[in-house]
Amino acid sequence: MSAGEMEHLVESGASSWCEPIGAGVSAFAAKRSVSADGLRLHVPAKINLNLLVGRRREDGYHPLDSLVAKITLYDQIEVHLRDDGRVNFVSGGLDCGDDSQNLAYAAARVLAENRRVPGADVVLEKRIPPGSGLGGGSSDAAAVLSGLNDLWKLNLPAEELSRLGAGLGSDVPLFLASSASRITNRGETVQPIDVYPFWAVLILPDIACATGAVYDAFDTDPPGMGRQLDVSLLCERPSKWRTLLVNQLLPAAFSLIQPLGELYETLTAAIELPVCLTGSGSAMFILCDDQAEAMSVLSHLPPTVQPLSRVVRRNSW
Repeated sequence: MSAGEMEHLVESGASSWCEPIGAGVSAFAAKRSVSADGLRLHVPAKINLNLLVGRRREDGYHPLDSLVAKITLYDQIEVHLRDDGRVNFVSGGLDCGDDSQNLAYAAARVLAENRRVPGADVVLEKRIPPGSGLGGGSSDAAAVLSGLNDLWKLNLPAEELSRLGAGLGSDVPLFLASSASRITNRGETVQPIDVYPFWAVLILPDIACATGAVYDAFDTDPPGMGRQLDVSLLCERPSKWRTLLVNQLLPAAFSLIQPLGELYETLTAAIELPVCLTGSGSAMFILCDDQAEAMSVLSHLPPTVQPLSRVVRRNSW
């Protein structure tokens, strides 16, 4: 792959959905630009830097302890006012299933429930691959909650939006928080943390991992829940701590989806840096100290893997 082709794989604002445009930073989920009748929301993905998982609880959930950072890979959502009280939803871009079951649509309906609202058209352009462990669906839901809260002038506090988000999905509250967080319990307890402004090579295989199936595989032989890293380490360059990272769902995901494990073996044979899985998969990442190191890592990936890869950095909001 040529240098020019590799440059195209850097998510640094080269296209409209990779980097926010316009003015203003939301206090919650997304940067936005403003039009006469609506908002354009730029909705970040996340990676689990460190993911610890405990045995399934009686309520069916697993206790989690994860260090999470948002990254510069974005979905785009537009919300426009209506005047008939209806909420319409349509999606484009990557296939994310039946629109009626989309989490962003559910977020709009939950926010409208039992409230006098003018209605809205919600349009999702999907760029974060579903089934990748990057949290795109949860991030979309968080962005719709915060965006419509502003558009409809509901003035709901952050705590209420987070409560509504937790009812939609365990990951939603973290996208209503800062650029990096420690999440605990089933994921709904969110504590802001400081993380070095890393770069990373993100690998996006054409494989979708079903979260429930991965957790079921995990439950066949759950390890003890590990001990979380000293969070203060993450203020240092990743080269100081990237070898310490773990994802306790990784063995389950690889046992369930053999091609994913094979890709991991290909990557670890090609480079010396640690290769990490985010969430329940399928996306993997390689943390780097800066853009130069990330571009070097990308250039050393096998030619079959380079087209699946992107260079990203820690999202700043």
